[in-house]
Amino acid sequence: MTVSLHKYSPGFFPGTGDVNDVGMGKGRYYTVNVPLQDGTPDTRYCQICQSVLKEVYASFHPEAVVCQLGADTIAGDPMCSFNMTPVGVAKCLRYILNWQLPTLVLGGGGYNHANTARCWTYLTAIILGKILPSEIPDHEYFIDYGPDYVLEITPSCRTDQNDSQRIEQLLSTIQGNLKNVI
Repeated sequence: MTVSLHKYSPGFFPGTGDVNDVGMGKGRYYTVNVPLQDGTPDTRYCQICQSVLKEVYASFHPEAVVCQLGADTIAGDPMCSFNMTPVGVAKCLRYILNWQLPTLVLGGGGYNHANTARCWTYLTAIILGKILPSEIPDHEYFIDYGPDYVLEITPSCRTDQNDSQRIEQLLSTIQGNLKNVI
């Protein structure tokens, strides 16, 4: 089973990942695409993620999880799609870790190097059960973390372009598709 929450819009690479792209042949309905629009904030992303994963867990009963956490969802990324923070990504990660299954966590995406490092550092601390200080320690690339030089990332004022009615329809479609999982 593959579950992907991602940006999906005409002309945006790779142009695949519509909610109706559910796999083919014996793998039909074992692909769950959750296409989202620009500006997705932590709260909406977490709500959608947990809702979808709850349905996937109930339908598929996973024995292990591979989690690829793309930092291109983070506010300030040059891809400029979502408006998330590492705190929002971590909330989704915690939801998965609470399943207490063997879990492999991978990084991915992220084109603002400082924010990608912030995100992966924060998520690694979550996995290890550690609390990190806010201040970025002095190092070779310290200047890239300005002007505030802290671990936290502040969301921008981007507007969430995900319509609530569309999201409800999206979740309903996914729930219907998962009824076909054997």
